Amino acid sequence: MQLVSDFVNTKYLYEKVHINKIISKNYKEIIKKNESPGFEDEIRAFTSIRNNILTEQFKGPNDKLLKLYKEYLFYFDIFKKKKLLKDNTALYSNNIYEKNKKVEYVFEQENIIILFNICILKCSLLKYHKNSNDMKLLNKISNKVVDIFKYLFENMNNEKLSELTDINCASTYIFLCMALAYHENMFYNTAILKKCKRNLLSKLSYNIYTYFSNALYCLDGKMLDVFKNATKFSTAKGNIHYIRNVNNSFYNFILINKIIFISISNYHCALKYAQLNQEIDDINIQKYEEDKIGEIICRLKYSLDNVNNGIEICKKNNFNMNFSELKDKIVKSLNFFEHENKNIYFEVIPTYDKLDKLKGTEVLKVKDIDISDIYIKKNISNDLKLLFNKQAQNIYYQYNGELTQVYNLFEKNYIILNDQFKVMNISNRKNIISSLNNAIINSYNKIKDYYRPDIYYNNLTALNNVEVHLQEIISQIETNLNTEHRNNFEFQKKYVNVGINQESLNSYNSFLQHVKSFKTALEQLKKNIDTFKKFLENNHENFQICEMEISGFYKHVIDNLNLCTNVNIESLDSIYSYYQSILSEENEPLKKENDLNEKNDIESTAQYNNLPSLVYTDFQTFLKENNIVININKNVDKNNLFHYDKLNNYINVHSEYKFFYVLVSIYFSLSIQLKKFSYHLHDLKHSIKEEFLNSITEEKDSDKLNELLEKEKETLNMKKEKLEEILSLFEKDLNKFYDYFHEYNKLDNFKTLDNFNIFLKDLMENCKKLNTVYERHSHTLKNALMLKDDVNKYIYMRESERSNIRIQQIPNNCPRDGHKPF
Repeated sequence: MQLVSDFVNTKYLYEKVHINKIISKNYKEIIKKNESPGFEDEIRAFTSIRNNILTEQFKGPNDKLLKLYKEYLFYFDIFKKKKLLKDNTALYSNNIYEKNKKVEYVFEQENIIILFNICILKCSLLKYHKNSNDMKLLNKISNKVVDIFKYLFENMNNEKLSELTDINCASTYIFLCMALAYHENMFYNTAILKKCKRNLLSKLSYNIYTYFSNALYCLDGKMLDVFKNATKFSTAKGNIHYIRNVNNSFYNFILINKIIFISISNYHCALKYAQLNQEIDDINIQKYEEDKIGEIICRLKYSLDNVNNGIEICKKNNFNMNFSELKDKIVKSLNFFEHENKNIYFEVIPTYDKLDKLKGTEVLKVKDIDISDIYIKKNISNDLKLLFNKQAQNIYYQYNGELTQVYNLFEKNYIILNDQFKVMNISNRKNIISSLNNAIINSYNKIKDYYRPDIYYNNLTALNNVEVHLQEIISQIETNLNTEHRNNFEFQKKYVNVGINQESLNSYNSFLQHVKSFKTALEQLKKNIDTFKKFLENNHENFQICEMEISGFYKHVIDNLNLCTNVNIESLDSIYSYYQSILSEENEPLKKENDLNEKNDIESTAQYNNLPSLVYTDFQTFLKENNIVININKNVDKNNLFHYDKLNNYINVHSEYKFFYVLVSIYFSLSIQLKKFSYHLHDLKHSIKEEFLNSITEEKDSDKLNELLEKEKETLNMKKEKLEEILSLFEKDLNKFYDYFHEYNKLDNFKTLDNFNIFLKDLMENCKKLNTVYERHSHTLKNALMLKDDVNKYIYMRESERSNIRIQQIPNNCPRDGHKPF
């Protein structure tokens, strides 16, 4: 089957048009001021696209040209609605039927040419893909051709579009019929391949016949009920006399297809009463309804007559259309039935007009489209959209001011939320068993390094001995010095005339000072000994722990940790169960259904529908993207942990998995909320919808404009409430995250080991002090012994001096020659 493009030509744009001048002239006439338009970017784009079309259109059908047509149509529609394209200068294009014949039009009608050319280009695409197996693509292209021809016809028929000489309500209706016939023929071919029932095939082929019949009716100059204006139709049919000529190939193509498809429809209708062998392609009739034999033979004869008629027309017009296969099937079927019923009376076979009329079936439901469904939309300024409507501009600026204020507020909130989310870190998963194992081993190794009871007990015993000996030595020295002091005092009373030896006196005072220093050292030594003894008494239990074997040490630590844990797990089980439930694979279908309802409630778009949800599949994808492994502790190598069973008794080991699952779930939930917030914020920024702008653009009544504004404000408030809701939920979940994160960080705070490590540190420091004290006071004892010797020598010397004086026997009352010192 052929397409419209096989019989008509693309219309070309031949002349350059000064679009800027046309728009500027109309703009100044409307505003009554000598001002230039404030939308020069759009005018430049409009002009540039038209110039590109002038260059590209002679390269033949291509995707770039189709895109240019659709973009050009957008700008054309925008400026035409603003009445800025009026221009009386005559332009010329080729006639679609006769390429070398010129057709006159004005610039404001150029959209008709563009729409027609889009259809022709689409038809070329159909021809290019005709051998494709992609029926979905072919159907989509063909459907678009039907939609645009219907748009052209209905708008011309309703006098919403002006008409050209060659493209008018009559020609567009004929093209629409042809496009519909081609489109329906695709369904018919599919039904043939699927070996559908003859009744359906008959109805489908009758549909196609109807389209060609209507087109031919129109070509014959007859007015169908679908046309609303008889005068317009009369003018239109006169302008397409070229294709209405019975000798024209287009006319005869329509005629042949009408004849052939009524033949096909009758053929299938006749065979619907027979049962054929479906295993072979050839006609092999197995049985039939005998009471229908008259109708069968009548319809087959009618079909044969029409096929023969079609073949004659093909020969006359040199059409390369082969109906021999169809004719053979009809002849073979007819021969079978006539041979089987050669004895029937001719009266049994009715005339064709006595048969029930054939009927079609509704397959295509052609939709009504808008021009916006055809063109490619480009961004244009709101000033252009609201041009020539001051009241609408004021409404727009008032609404946009409120919108901007709300947007700026929530944008700041979004930046804060996003920054808070970025600093969150759940990559450092705690492996409590390994951490606890390492901490216990570390503490136990410290015991081996620091706990040396033999050394410090020996040092303590030695220091006790030093204390005793030093005490004895100091007592002896004090006793000796006191004795010396009394002896000297008694001697002085008897020998008053003997002077005092200053050097001896200084030595005596020096000895007293040394004794005082040694007493101070003794006091310090006692304090050091008492301090260490007190340390030993206060840490009696810790010293018992130091005596434990490794297995007992593990048990002791874990038992104590379980008693002193400060992790708050009061609400952990409930929130863990909550997230386990909503993120389970079993609940995913129900959750998705609920999310879908929510998305439907907020006028969902494809972008919003693609946002992740709190469901199993999206959660697993999130874990994979962020390299998060939830069940890491399940993969602990028990063989490398000799005390795994004891470690596994630590209660926080089992809480860790729940805590981490909850943290990751909340983190996932926050990421979704942030994306939703971003989406709703973007939606808010671009929430001045085309519908609102279009509605206020064409509205002049102030009350109606205010009503539209209030309605849009209500929508804005709903968007604001949604953002506030997401913001509140995000902050709530963020606080919840950090509450659980705080508790999670307590899991590896092993207070028992921390306290024991403090003890070990104190033990090490006390042992160092004890060693230092021992070394220092060992020298003190030696010095004390030396002092004792010096004091004894001093006493001996003093006693010797006194003995010498006594020998001289100088009494106190005897005359003296002089005063001798002592």
